[in-house]
Amino acid sequence: MNKGGIVLGLIVGILITIVFSLVTASKVISTGKAEFCSSCHEMKVFFETWEAGVHGPSQKGVVKAECADCHLPHDNLVNYLVSKFKFGLNDYLGHLRGKGKPEHWIEHWKHRVPYKHQAYESGCRECHKNLVAEGIPLKAFKAHREYELGNTRENCITCHQTAGHGDVITAMQEELARQKVAKNEKK
Repeated sequence: MNKGGIVLGLIVGILITIVFSLVTASKVISTGKAEFCSSCHEMKVFFETWEAGVHGPSQKGVVKAECADCHLPHDNLVNYLVSKFKFGLNDYLGHLRGKGKPEHWIEHWKHRVPYKHQAYESGCRECHKNLVAEGIPLKAFKAHREYELGNTRENCITCHQTAGHGDVITAMQEELARQKVAKNEKK
């Protein structure tokens, strides 16, 4: 093979790699957006509670967060991508098995701390860097200072349980009640 063929092959290979990388990166980004996540009916309540919550689009003057901002780790790219694949596969399999219904989540939360479900401290810290800013209440200043100094085992979700989705448990119970009423009306 001549040098021209090798150079052409390298250039084509590099271009294919660049195009593949850009397409992959765009898909990784788009599948972390609320519009994508809410495209499954199992995520209806989660979308609605996020949308009305302090980090959703309906709130003004606060940090807006998309699904991947909270529900994926931000400590390194490999962990982010592996977790994204793992959780995406888990959500898909849950969809196929019917595990996204309100009954499933209500039962699931009876046995776990509900608000710690796959929310990552590193996600909070990506946006909330200055936890001891001027003007915050004294109680919050003291709690955040202890956290910053490593004097507590508490984390962001411990105190800010409803930051992402509001009272998602009540919303899920209300959705279950609505579904039961609709089912009874069909009979």
